[in-house]
Amino acid sequence: MAPAPLFRRPMKHIDRRDLYTNLETRIQYLHSFLDFSTRDIEALTTGAKYIRVLIPAIVNIVYKKLLQYDITARAFETRSTSYEGPVDENLNEDSPQILHRKMFLRGYLNKLCSDPTKMEFWEYLDKVGMMHVGQGRQHPLHVEYVHIGATLSFIQDVLTEAILSHPRLKMERKIALVKALSKVIWIQNDLFAKWYVRDGEEFEEERLVPDVEPEGFLHGKKILRDSSESESEIEDCDLAAGSCPFKNLTIQTRGQQPLTAHTMTACLCIFYIPPPLYIFVGAHDSVGTATCTSHTSQVE
Repeated sequence: MAPAPLFRRPMKHIDRRDLYTNLETRIQYLHSFLDFSTRDIEALTTGAKYIRVLIPAIVNIVYKKLLQYDITARAFETRSTSYEGPVDENLNEDSPQILHRKMFLRGYLNKLCSDPTKMEFWEYLDKVGMMHVGQGRQHPLHVEYVHIGATLSFIQDVLTEAILSHPRLKMERKIALVKALSKVIWIQNDLFAKWYVRDGEEFEEERLVPDVEPEGFLHGKKILRDSSESESEIEDCDLAAGSCPFKNLTIQTRGQQPLTAHTMTACLCIFYIPPPLYIFVGAHDSVGTATCTSHTSQVE
């Protein structure tokens, strides 16, 4: 007697043309493949207030990293990472163009904390990808994909460590939030890659290219919050007095005992960047009020 056939789920059909010409189809496919479900949406929704608190520190950390290399720094002067000329050595975090870019990164990260059930959420992520290949802007910007991928990975790493170190979240919530954010970031990575790679180029004439709009706008509507609105939301977040998502992080100082936030008088919240930079991204005063500051210090 022949054994009963194993049960197999029906194979889903994915139209290849639609993947390259219909953004909604592409998003649905990615959601299905990555098992992006209501559990992820719930994790993002309930965890958004914790992510918003981290945004000012994350923005500072990201731009410290980008300004460590001339090839990424030159994009802020020449609007292209392929430019081979010298870079202004005086370019720093307080330069006008860097402060301007920080404002939009804050807005972008706040957008990641919005409603992923709306197609507008994914349309904006797609537009962010398009804007980095010289399209959709009055003043084109060209950032090569190697730097895009590295920056996304860096942001994911910072977010993951901050979430897993959070003193108030239970482990199951930490895991759920890390998983959900990872899926969103990898979908964003795909929505960058689709503008760089040549896959599906035979359908190029059928692709819908978004209109040229000011940064932070989609379909003529402003969808990024002003920096003042973002900061007010951060101040309203219900962090417990004296609690800090970074306080459990530990760094190893050269020739000394490991240094933790609690060994420092001001209870500094520390993010680790490879030597010689150790970036202090926040502090608590004597009554436990959280402040989002950022500066660097040499630790010997």
